[in-house]
Amino acid sequence: MTATRVTTSSLDVVDSIDDVELDTDTDTFWATYDSARDDVSLAVVAVVAAVEDRAPTDLTPLQTVVDTDALDRLFHAPAEQLPTPTSTSFRYQGYEVTVSNEEVIQVTPLEDA
Repeated sequence: MTATRVTTSSLDVVDSIDDVELDTDTDTFWATYDSARDDVSLAVVAVVAAVEDRAPTDLTPLQTVVDTDALDRLFHAPAEQLPTPTSTSFRYQGYEVTVSNEEVIQVTPLEDA
């Protein structure tokens, strides 16, 4: 994997993400966050905003594409408390966003976007 770092002020809205990595082999951006410090819904918006190099407030509200309360509840419990690895994916801002209970957010550009 060849990776580069993306660091922008868009990440200032969360406490636990310092940068976003780009896997140049797969064109997938990813970041780790700490669910004890940040809601996953806010972390998703911060990562996508960093990828887009835009302010988080300039993006479409995340709750228009996913139930943010349910997303936050699903990924609030530490990974070791869940019986199996859990992840969910959804489309947002022209990306496939995948969130895992291992506190990783992956953002992949959609081909048809």
